[in-house]
Amino acid sequence: MTVALVLDFAGATKEQYDEIVERMQLGGHMAPGGQVHVAGSHAGGWRVIDVWDSVEAFERFRDDQIVPHVQAVGLAPPQVRTVDVDDEMADDGRSAAFVQYLILPGLDRAAFRTLHDEVVPGGERPEGLTFHINGPADGGWCVIDGWTSKESRERFMQRTRHIIEKAPLSGPPTIEELQVETTMPGAAAAHI
Repeated sequence: MTVALVLDFAGATKEQYDEIVERMQLGGHMAPGGQVHVAGSHAGGWRVIDVWDSVEAFERFRDDQIVPHVQAVGLAPPQVRTVDVDDEMADDGRSAAFVQYLILPGLDRAAFRTLHDEVVPGGERPEGLTFHINGPADGGWCVIDGWTSKESRERFMQRTRHIIEKAPLSGPPTIEELQVETTMPGAAAAHI
């Protein structure tokens, strides 16, 4: 099952991230099993958002690469949030410049599907969307979207905000934003 992960490295810098990636010797692409990788400064540290073919593929990479190299540069292990992906629009090959992590509290799969069908009629990819995943998380439903720019996300939200406001949420949605500073194409792109 596809899985998305949000890894927060407290106090980490871009320089430390770059050193870790250099040590991994990935040749500019994610390891086998990796689909999406975006990263940037967040809340006084460094955030990585990845999408993997399976949690097992990520765990192998974590154990073989992330843990030893994070320790080597003197960082603490990241705080990790996991989302089992229920549905996705695969990475379309364009680099995401902006990512949003959205929690819709109180929604289950059926309620999210109804909302999604209103927000994205016919399942058409919104202009500027580079990837989209969703799945259960934190007592509701999580959506992680990559966009070509924050402006493209804002145009989409202006068009859909009134629909989301009518959804049967148990509380206000939570939106975390990430201005992407670096990205790597998925492992499959290395073979094209």
